[in-house]
Amino acid sequence: MPKSMTFRKDINGLRAIAVMAVVLFHFNANWLPGGFAGVDVFFVISGFLMTGIIFKGLASDNFSTWNFYKARARRIVPALAILCIVVMLWGWFFLDPTEYRRLAKHAASSIGFVSNFAYLREAGYFDVASHQKWLLHTWSLSAEWQFYILYPLILVLLKRFMSFNAMKLFVLVGTVVGFVFCAFATSRWPDSSYYLLHTRAWEMMLGGVAYLYPFKMNAFKSKLLEIVGLTLIIASCLLITNNDPWPGYLAFFPVFGAFLIIQAQCNDSIFTQNIIFQKIGAWSYSIYLWHWPLVVCIYYFSLSEVFIYLGLSLSILFGFLSYKFVETFNWKNDSSFWSNYFKYKPIYLVISVGLLCTVIIEGNGIDLRSSNPDYSYKTMKKALKANHGLSKTCERSFTLSEDCRTDQAPEVVVWGDSYAMHIVNGIVASNPNPKVIQFTKSQCAPFFNLTRAHTPKFIEECLTFTKQVKEWLQANETVKYVVLSARFMAYFELDVTFRGEERIFRAPDEVIMSEFQNTLVELEDMGFIPVIFSPPPQNSENIARCLDRQYFYDADLSVCDFEVARMPQVQQKVHTWLRSLSNNYKTIMLDDILCDGGICKTHFKDTFIYRDEGHLSAAGSELLGVKNNFYDLIIK
Repeated sequence: MPKSMTFRKDINGLRAIAVMAVVLFHFNANWLPGGFAGVDVFFVISGFLMTGIIFKGLASDNFSTWNFYKARARRIVPALAILCIVVMLWGWFFLDPTEYRRLAKHAASSIGFVSNFAYLREAGYFDVASHQKWLLHTWSLSAEWQFYILYPLILVLLKRFMSFNAMKLFVLVGTVVGFVFCAFATSRWPDSSYYLLHTRAWEMMLGGVAYLYPFKMNAFKSKLLEIVGLTLIIASCLLITNNDPWPGYLAFFPVFGAFLIIQAQCNDSIFTQNIIFQKIGAWSYSIYLWHWPLVVCIYYFSLSEVFIYLGLSLSILFGFLSYKFVETFNWKNDSSFWSNYFKYKPIYLVISVGLLCTVIIEGNGIDLRSSNPDYSYKTMKKALKANHGLSKTCERSFTLSEDCRTDQAPEVVVWGDSYAMHIVNGIVASNPNPKVIQFTKSQCAPFFNLTRAHTPKFIEECLTFTKQVKEWLQANETVKYVVLSARFMAYFELDVTFRGEERIFRAPDEVIMSEFQNTLVELEDMGFIPVIFSPPPQNSENIARCLDRQYFYDADLSVCDFEVARMPQVQQKVHTWLRSLSNNYKTIMLDDILCDGGICKTHFKDTFIYRDEGHLSAAGSELLGVKNNFYDLIIK
């Protein structure tokens, strides 16, 4: 193995490539569709450097796990802590209590290096969109820190029982096994595979393999290897998209590209060692930290595209300032006495962030800042709570649970995805003796033989769900009406697949329409009366956030109402299509209910109709149901 770790300008330049890929992707995904692979490149670099530090220390018998942790903390904690503090201070002026409290929880998980778990828990269908999470990018730091915790402990333990050659082989085999597992797990559990260490560790370990098994080659082969590595990374950033399962097997290409560049060890590369890449590489960590809040800011305030270029400039400026005044500040404490660990400066930054988060969380987002005497965080939390219909039990899979029915002999079935869930409260509230059973599964629309091509696991689960619904309907003798609703827009925009077929494709609109028509015909042939509920009108913005902010500032809620013309084109197409079905099927158009004179209402007095971009709130659904007699509209 290499005997020393000198500063590698090629690796510093590789950092620049990685951070530029991520930043460009986040500011405009059209520029670099697969730029998120830059994070994976960072993981390879980190694994290379950490393996070098650990093996070098173990070889000389002076490796200290505690000193290793302290050194990593000095590198990562100060800039991250300052970012968290600044963002939370900014939030005091611009975020309502719901958002502010969420920010504080995210900041606490970031500084505690568990934010990847926090964001995984929030990965459900009803969760806040990614561009509303100011510290979402810190998930990668958490995964990396967890690797820092476990990796040296495992290697120190292995040193007691293995030779160095055996340890090297362990890292190599672990990398291969980790990649195979990653490819499998990503197809089955995409959310956890994206955020958690178990499918990312192999990327860092491959960096370790680069350190433990260095290539020996002449200058020509070295340059050729670098070009191949760069080609793999660039091709990945251009050809892979965020619709591809990630990390999965596709992550091999940018990760292996980074591995080859590290192995090439080009000391005079014009690609990685030019002055611009060297500067950006040095500032890369801080640039990465600051760019994402700037991205969110653009989305949060609905700023024009010109602000993207300002955001890019500020990312570099703030990255430079953070590097110069925070990263290079002397945070070191060389004392080995345990009592002096209390003088370890990064600890006080962590404590400061923790205290600030605690005050904001326990103070319910400091809701006392509100200009509205009737405003409270608890009231808003209830108003914006995810609307699962009768129960959260009904969200994930087929169930005959008592929680998902109002009568043992139902006459109305509500079937569909979350856009079917959110009308259930309205249907039930509009009748004193409702006879309803709810069959709903997030993202699984009411097609008997068609589903979104989300992941292999989702495809299997959705098709199984719809099969179970069909079998239950065929065996039931009390049901008369089947209410169907879904976010059909997703099926017009994303890949789909048919039952019994392996083909996944972007289906023409006519195919989607025809398959839904087939489902309606099948229901009629079984003796049921289909009833279609359209999705509510939307305007591509988070309507609930607008209502929350206006109420917080005691301002006019009608600001959040919007013109019918602002509905996205795909939704207008869906509504036109569903309206055309009213000639043959009972169809309830929510835009007819919510929109009048070309303006769509988002509230009635202080009741929020929406809980996010498009789902009805529980109270909003009940209000609409009672005002418009949903149950009677279905059965009469």
